[in-house]
Amino acid sequence: MRGFFSALSFLTVIPFPESLKAGEKRMFAGYPAAGLVIGCILSLLFLAAGRLFPESLAAVTLVAGSLLLTGAIHLDGLADCADAFYGRRDRQETMRILKDPRIGTMGGAAIGISLLARYAAVVSLPGAVVLLALPILSALSRTTILVALRVLPYVRSKGGIISAGSSSSPGLIVLACLVIAAVAVLLPVPTIVALLCVAAFWRLSWKRIGGCTGDVLGATIEIAEIAFLATLAALDHLGVAFGLFFPLAAPILAGR
Repeated sequence: MRGFFSALSFLTVIPFPESLKAGEKRMFAGYPAAGLVIGCILSLLFLAAGRLFPESLAAVTLVAGSLLLTGAIHLDGLADCADAFYGRRDRQETMRILKDPRIGTMGGAAIGISLLARYAAVVSLPGAVVLLALPILSALSRTTILVALRVLPYVRSKGGIISAGSSSSPGLIVLACLVIAAVAVLLPVPTIVALLCVAAFWRLSWKRIGGCTGDVLGATIEIAEIAFLATLAALDHLGVAFGLFFPLAAPILAGR
């Protein structure tokens, strides 16, 4: 539980007393559960917004609520990575841009595209699908961080969010595999697409800086969620049946 509270405190703006928090390794063990709770909170927000507002405003409320709940830290990481990785720069210059708190043109564009993609996907999906999918995709996106820390060395020697040289322990990798497998059973196609997208991003990060930083980890969450939502919207638009998600959710979806 201490790892869970640490993860939820770090990933959101929800305050918890220090006595409930744990160390770095235990915090990462709480990421999947914290992601699940974040998704549940956002589902409740979307449900309430859907009762008050039309579909488009409910989608805006959801997107805004996700930014307020997380403090937009993942979006900030995406913007920094867009600024740093775009164009041909050496490692030193790339690392300098990643550390720069200012947002450039490509960073601003990445923020705009991210928000538009989320809004468009939510509006295009049936409300019941969004409600049920949010906890799943939030848990998956935070779980990918455990894999990232295993395959990408943390390259900041000081001033980063975690200790330099940290990597996921075997136990954390087993946990990540179990969560990813469970999500893949429910929604295999969006899960595979999300994993392929973050893998491509990790390869780029490896080539440019030789590992990852906190910005890369934050961008990983953003990329995984956008790819997951976009794929889910595409499959729903095409009328493709997939996984156990829709059969299990049939009683809810029947009344949409």
